[in-house]
Amino acid sequence: MTHKEEKLMKTKIQVQFGTNGVDVKDIEKAVKEDLKAKEVVLNKLDTLDIYFKPAENAVYYVATDKAGKEIKNDDAISF
Repeated sequence: MTHKEEKLMKTKIQVQFGTNGVDVKDIEKAVKEDLKAKEVVLNKLDTLDIYFKPAENAVYYVATDKAGKEIKNDDAISF
């Protein structure tokens, strides 16, 4: 597959549990919006780990900035 062919392909990843389904991109978007609301500059982050608990429709995250400071959400992001 050439680089050009890779750009044409679109993917959608959805996590399903019971009758609920959540698109992975929507989870990532919600986390990034939560971080921005906390005035975190995304390009200053070194890592961003996202955890989805499908039984609860809840998302948690732990981000680490380049200085080593940890940022996380104590209250779940709900879907």
